[in-house]
Amino acid sequence: MKRIVFFIGNFLILPFLLSGCVRDMNRREIDEINLIRVLGIDFKQNEYTLSALFNATGGTDPESGSAMEEEITTGIGKTPYEAYEDLKRKATKSISLGHTGYFLIGDAAAKNGIDICLDFLSRDETVKMDALFYITKDSMASDFMRKGIENEQKIHEDLEAIRQKQEEMLTRNDNTLVNLLNEMKQTNSSILVPFLIPEAASFLTPGYAVFDKYKLKDYLDEETSAGVNFVKDIVRNYPIYLENQVGLMVSDSDTKLDSRLEGKQIKITIKVDFESMIREVNTSDDIFTADRMNELTKAQNKYLYDRINLAVNYSKATGLDILQLARMVEKQNMREWKKIESDWAQRISDIEYEYRFNSKISKSFLLGWNSRIDLYEMRG
Repeated sequence: MKRIVFFIGNFLILPFLLSGCVRDMNRREIDEINLIRVLGIDFKQNEYTLSALFNATGGTDPESGSAMEEEITTGIGKTPYEAYEDLKRKATKSISLGHTGYFLIGDAAAKNGIDICLDFLSRDETVKMDALFYITKDSMASDFMRKGIENEQKIHEDLEAIRQKQEEMLTRNDNTLVNLLNEMKQTNSSILVPFLIPEAASFLTPGYAVFDKYKLKDYLDEETSAGVNFVKDIVRNYPIYLENQVGLMVSDSDTKLDSRLEGKQIKITIKVDFESMIREVNTSDDIFTADRMNELTKAQNKYLYDRINLAVNYSKATGLDILQLARMVEKQNMREWKKIESDWAQRISDIEYEYRFNSKISKSFLLGWNSRIDLYEMRG
């Protein structure tokens, strides 16, 4: 009996001993590898520069309690792969892209072709498919990162905050590696990637970088980019600021697109159903009358129309499919699509658009007040 008890006791203790061993082994493995948290890719004078940001978690080490510093190591080569090999040679430890959550593409590298960067990264089996990509507007990624460190920023923490903000405002992140690889297959539509600009001691993502044939062509401003998001039906929350001192928050949005071909003419209907909540009232006037609420509803419809129309007009003026309509038109008009696919870029400028808005505004009260929510609907 004693032997049995002794055996069972050892059996129960063994998992705890093993877990300690595994944890110690994992710790040693991590200590032997430099984990790249952020990777910048630049192109200058026909050479690529890869800038790796190590230990970019910010804060303190959970075990030692010591501060974790951010440091940048660079590699140079004729191709991104050659630059990565140079980076490996210069690093004091083995390096890995397996924990890289963010890739920053410099302005010049983006103009030279984002496909070159994506091809290199997609061939590394350790790269996370949900890693996010950003373009550093009018700047090299390496300069962008170094200036951030000089300003005592925590680069990785700032990018994490941007990711969280995106997830608050949008239903999905379209700037992941897997999504960009899929968009590369859609040669008739533009690729859109958020761009970064420095702001005080942080970063902002005010809009999209536009790619045509994999090369950076332009940058969209914040309002035009918002219009793109509504057409793509990826808006989760969006603030509306009306001139009559009322602030609203779009909290529910649904966009449906319908296309039809009438001869050589392409006609597209954009229908947006959305609901907003009153978040701020900076006027002593009573805005909760039926007439005033109808006015506000019309005003918020116009607010969204202006932004969507900016995106539509940009697409028509440039011939770039920033609204990524090609897939929708093909799906809804499969037989006719074959006739127009070859000259889709030329037809974009001639598309006729129709807009339909169906919106509601809900007024909310502080706890303890009347909790009834009145909904006002206006079709436009």
